Amino acid sequence: MSDREDLVSETRMPAATLVADPAGVYAFIGRFFRSLMAAGVEHVVISPGSRSTPLAVSARQIEGLRIWVELDERAAAFFALGLAKESGRPAVLVCTSGTAAANYLPAIIEAHYSRIPMIVATADRPPELRDWGAGQTIEQVGLYGNYPRWSVEVPVPQGGLDAGRYASQLAARAVETATASPAGVVHLNWPLREPLAPPEGALEEIRAESGVERSGSSFGHGQLSADPEDVRMLAALARRYERGVLCCGPMRMTPALRGAITAFSHQAGWPVLTDPTSDLRSEVDSRLGPLLDAGDVLTRSEDFAQKMRPDVVIRLGETPVSKAQRLWIEDSDPAEVIWLEEGGQWGEPSRLATRVIRGASCSLLSAAALELASCVTSRVEGAELDSAVSEFRNRSWCRSFEAKNHRARAAINEVVESEEEWSGVAVAATLARVAPPGALLFSSNSMSIRLLDLAMANRPEPLRVLCSRGASGIDGVTSTALGAAAGAGQPTFLLTGDLAFLHDLSGLLLARRETIPLTIVVLDDNGGGIFSFLPIAAQGEHVSFGELFQTPHDVELARVAELFQLDYSRVGNVGELESAIAQSSSSPGVSIVHVPVDAETNEARFRRAVAFACEAVDASIVQ
Repeated sequence: MSDREDLVSETRMPAATLVADPAGVYAFIGRFFRSLMAAGVEHVVISPGSRSTPLAVSARQIEGLRIWVELDERAAAFFALGLAKESGRPAVLVCTSGTAAANYLPAIIEAHYSRIPMIVATADRPPELRDWGAGQTIEQVGLYGNYPRWSVEVPVPQGGLDAGRYASQLAARAVETATASPAGVVHLNWPLREPLAPPEGALEEIRAESGVERSGSSFGHGQLSADPEDVRMLAALARRYERGVLCCGPMRMTPALRGAITAFSHQAGWPVLTDPTSDLRSEVDSRLGPLLDAGDVLTRSEDFAQKMRPDVVIRLGETPVSKAQRLWIEDSDPAEVIWLEEGGQWGEPSRLATRVIRGASCSLLSAAALELASCVTSRVEGAELDSAVSEFRNRSWCRSFEAKNHRARAAINEVVESEEEWSGVAVAATLARVAPPGALLFSSNSMSIRLLDLAMANRPEPLRVLCSRGASGIDGVTSTALGAAAGAGQPTFLLTGDLAFLHDLSGLLLARRETIPLTIVVLDDNGGGIFSFLPIAAQGEHVSFGELFQTPHDVELARVAELFQLDYSRVGNVGELESAIAQSSSSPGVSIVHVPVDAETNEARFRRAVAFACEAVDASIVQ
């Protein structure tokens, strides 16, 4: 909630001001929101204001739309981002005019780069009041630059059949554009004239028609099938090269895509390096494919990086969090880098791709796996088939990756179990291990996602992992996690640092009014601990490192929990963390689990875990 307009303006309008037809305005906007719901929208996030009155009040009348009220527009935008991130469907944002709309920008940037659908409805002064000194009036057309997929100035709402048809078409087109490839933000700027309050009977009419499905136009998205030439190419590469690898970054995983990835890797004998947000580290069955959970450590190992250079790399999803993995691929300079691109915009920063295949990743990998299997079948009969398939998959290249991954994971677990002092590695490992089946785990950026990449081991139970890796910022993390938890409606855990947590305190206002199943695990090292890993840290106070980078805050987080009336617990070891997670999982609302860690110890433990795991990997390298 930013600057608010003069609330007496509706009752004392200048004589020269154009006046709206309130009945027509509410009919138009009611039709718009009915059509949004018919097109699949479920959530509307509203920040209070005067100019947005017709939008907020109309949306509230539509049966089936879930209305959320968030005072802070910035937090509201990230909450809507979380709702859409969890469901894949756009949430709608509604705010008043002026700088209120500007507070949406950080979340819009994240949605753009992470390809998350959102619909932003900003109320505005009508054209005749703009650039004339009217209060709370800024230039809102084009406010978000090139970040929206579509940005349009809505006509001043009015009644009538043609206007109603336009409202329905506008809603349908907004949803289709937001969810198309690439998914992203649609910005609709709504000029609204006074009077803004609904006339008698307008709301009853909206409610009476709220069950009528009017979606304007429906848009079909064709099912993409793999090009047979691409299938033959991929199968030929698998037959020609033993040294292949699949690198899976953040993506929206489906059972079909998981099956295709594991089937191809099994048939090709190529290991799969999995990012924690690929959702390939849960529901793992080692019999189905070599899904490896220690790719970051493997590629940090100097001996491994030198001796295990791939000839073929298949990239799926967005760029993985592991910088070591990206550098390993770049230094290896593979003969072929196949990028299976699903999002509709470029996301291959190494510029090594020899072939880019847009869409149909699931179809392509499944078909290539079948072709490889048919090659084996044509060479053997009957009882010999199982052993032949096993031999084809268990090439020495793949067996070597699996053995080294096992050593790395065992080394990390040993460090975690032997720790005499608490650290973030133990926290991330414990949370990923004991989160209940079917839970949602949201990770902050900065140190949290790197801890999860290092510490999260494969598990047989389902666990969905999300992180805002589009712009990779730490702003709005709590609000986004709250939105994801609200959309999922199941136990959700946020792993975050103290600075990211403090950066988004206003998002906790919603947690006081709504029952949202979120446990916030705050790793508190009293500042920006991740900066200790930067080269500048070695220069210490010569460059004012503590003041400019570590930014100690000395805030007692227990008081934050008290301020927002949230459940709070402080933990200091694995057993206490496990108990806190179990207790919060059965709690219906938001709770804070405070994990204080010493910054220097935390850094040392992370480095020790990495070094110990790399030593274990190097020791297994055959000279």
